[in-house]
Amino acid sequence: MISKNRKLNVGYIWAMIGSAVGFGPMLSFSARCYFNGGGAFLIPLAVAVVVLGFPLLILEGVIGQQLQLPLVSAYGRVAGRIGKFFGWLAVFGVLSIGSYYCVITAWTIAYMFYAGVDMIPFDTATFFTKTFLHDSGSLTTIGTISVPMIISIIGIIACTWFVTVRSVKKGIEKFCSIFLPILFVLLVGFLIFISFLPGAWQGFAYFLTPQCKFLLDPSVWLAAFGHVFFSFSLALAIIVGYSRYIDRNVNIAQSMLWVVIAEICTSIIAGLVIFGGIGYMSYVQQVPFESVITSSLFGLGFVVFPQVIVMFPYILRVTLGTIFFFCLFIAGITGLFSIVEAAVGNFEVEFGWSRYKAVTIITGMIFILSLLYVGGNGTYIIDALDVMVSGFNVVLSGLLEIIVFMYCAPQIVQHSVWFSLSGKRLFRYYALKYGALVALCCVLISSLIVEFNGNFGIAHVIRWGWFVLASCLALACAYKKK
Repeated sequence: MISKNRKLNVGYIWAMIGSAVGFGPMLSFSARCYFNGGGAFLIPLAVAVVVLGFPLLILEGVIGQQLQLPLVSAYGRVAGRIGKFFGWLAVFGVLSIGSYYCVITAWTIAYMFYAGVDMIPFDTATFFTKTFLHDSGSLTTIGTISVPMIISIIGIIACTWFVTVRSVKKGIEKFCSIFLPILFVLLVGFLIFISFLPGAWQGFAYFLTPQCKFLLDPSVWLAAFGHVFFSFSLALAIIVGYSRYIDRNVNIAQSMLWVVIAEICTSIIAGLVIFGGIGYMSYVQQVPFESVITSSLFGLGFVVFPQVIVMFPYILRVTLGTIFFFCLFIAGITGLFSIVEAAVGNFEVEFGWSRYKAVTIITGMIFILSLLYVGGNGTYIIDALDVMVSGFNVVLSGLLEIIVFMYCAPQIVQHSVWFSLSGKRLFRYYALKYGALVALCCVLISSLIVEFNGNFGIAHVIRWGWFVLASCLALACAYKKK
């Protein structure tokens, strides 16, 4: 058994928080709460964090720290080439997520400009779908290419390359340690302002009051476990990738606890801000609170909240709009840094590339992939792919991580992080090895039943076509000759 860790690495914690505090806590969390009973969603979410989120964060941290390897090489150390196949499947998944993460982050840049020059009209839905995205209305119709989006993507890729081409300590850790505190301060200031608006406290009450009937709905529990994966960046090679750079005497459990606290605090504050804004809209428009939103993640950030902002006088809407989208930009860009780093580390070690070459090729790949979404059917492609790359593939990767490293890697299982000072196994060990395994099997099986319980359309072809292609690439990379 390895001796107890004692130190904390502040830069490592900030980098980890940067990977967690992305669009998950800023947008997806609030959308899931709104459509799953408000405060009722917080109960299964808390269970998911305790059973899955926190223990799996610790596992991935221990894998990287003890083996000093990125995910693919760590899998190879424990399970040979078939293990490397599992690792590469996760890497190609995170690259695909990075492509549309880049696009959504680019939206925030464009909207910062629109808000700053007061270009967002009252009809925010039409502006977002028609004027900005040039929505074609169909997955199969490309329609008009959005030039502002391409310009924003180029800016995002340039910023990402500039930060990630440096070492993790001089690049990502430094950026996150500066800008994430700014994000938290801006969110708190936003919350204070929102709390004085009429109707805001109705939104707060909806957000924090459980509607217990939703707790009997299995889909709410599935949504909670799925959100934990997305929000904590689990099973995406990110945590393992960061953790391989730290000393073996860094306290993994305490580090991950800080990450969980930061993610939860950001989610709660952002949720209060957004629900308060929705409450204000409900008050002004005199419509029921439950009927204000009809769309989820995209609509919440780029349709609903801008509609709240345009109700204010000129100075306020320009200032608040710019601040809001700057907050989203920080959340998006730090998440993108983590995605690039996760892929870069594996190509550095497995292919022997220099950091400069790896970062350049990976950011170039993400740029090319992101161009798939600049047409009028971009959001439809994202919706089709997201079910696979952020859903099935991530859950499958999580299952494989638990099976391989909790059942086949004694050096991981015997790490002191799983034991109390008296030498007894902690709850987190049993929760991950047994509870999370059962929960993820249920999530995967239920999701597959829903997936194939209907007509097989073009969206299904796209996501399962991606899985076949990613599997072939993963096999080729896993069995490549040295």
